[in-house]
Amino acid sequence: MRVLAWPAFRKAAANPHAALLAGELRALGVDISDWTPVRALVRPGQLWHIHLPETVVYRRSRLVAWSETLAFVLLLTLARWRGTKMLWTIHDLGSNDQHHPRLEEWYWRWYVRHIDAVIALSRDGLRLALARRPALAALPQHVIPHGHYRGAYPSELDRGTARRQLGIPDDAAVILNFGLIRPYKNVPHLIRTFADAAIARSVLLIAGKPFDQAIEQEIEATARAASAADVRLQLGHIATEDVQRYFLAADLVALPYRRILNSGAVILALGFGRPVLVPDKGSMAEHQEDYGDRWVRLYHGELGPEDLKGALAWARETPRPAIDLGHLEWSALAVRTRDVYESL
Repeated sequence: MRVLAWPAFRKAAANPHAALLAGELRALGVDISDWTPVRALVRPGQLWHIHLPETVVYRRSRLVAWSETLAFVLLLTLARWRGTKMLWTIHDLGSNDQHHPRLEEWYWRWYVRHIDAVIALSRDGLRLALARRPALAALPQHVIPHGHYRGAYPSELDRGTARRQLGIPDDAAVILNFGLIRPYKNVPHLIRTFADAAIARSVLLIAGKPFDQAIEQEIEATARAASAADVRLQLGHIATEDVQRYFLAADLVALPYRRILNSGAVILALGFGRPVLVPDKGSMAEHQEDYGDRWVRLYHGELGPEDLKGALAWARETPRPAIDLGHLEWSALAVRTRDVYESL
């Protein structure tokens, strides 16, 4: 079985999710490699496992977005004509930033009619996908959760050492926002809300690579305007060995998404034993159901200063047992994924 995955291993430095799955699939005997335009054209294989079809509409430039979208449509059409099956793991129901709504609406209507099966990462994710794209109801549907990140990143430091390495006082209340920074993740609003909350002896850590120069400049300008608050920016790629510093130094991980279906950052935070604050959107309520309200706290509407204050107090004062992520082991998830491949 030859599979092209978008992505398989090539995005591992940014997010090892797909690479962890692909590595276990290889161990099961699946010939899986990264989708590229050349491979798609010359040797498309028996199956494409598409994680990120929305990538083609990410760009702010309308010309680039249209060009990449049409190129992918042509390649997928040719591969289907040659007998290749298409499997979509539904991470999101759109680009979230929605720079080109008309292009997206056309693209998604076309795309969902040219795939053969779907994998959802959560029960709510599948329900919302079917409501948004009814054409998916005619396809085989599977729910296979997002695996954990334990072992993908070192976790050797204690809280005090992590804080000393970041220059943060041991008694400070620390809120972390971590990951690739895109507009829908609402980071400027988090900075403004943190400043308005005026929490004594508190620090807001923003750690991650901005998607483009526009969002980077917006974040820097917002942080300058909130100069009375202790906002610390680490804007750039965070090395694998350094990820632990930010999570182990934090009391709370705040992820104030404008739109969201699934969140790898939630799973990453829980793997480091850090409670999370998220909006009641997408599958976030399912995360609270699965892991408990001592680990996942929901807010409704726009994140406000009182939401942030309450969540920080909850994060610091609530006793928590160790969290069980055993059902998210990659080896078991790979077996279930291989079974889907074989069914196609």
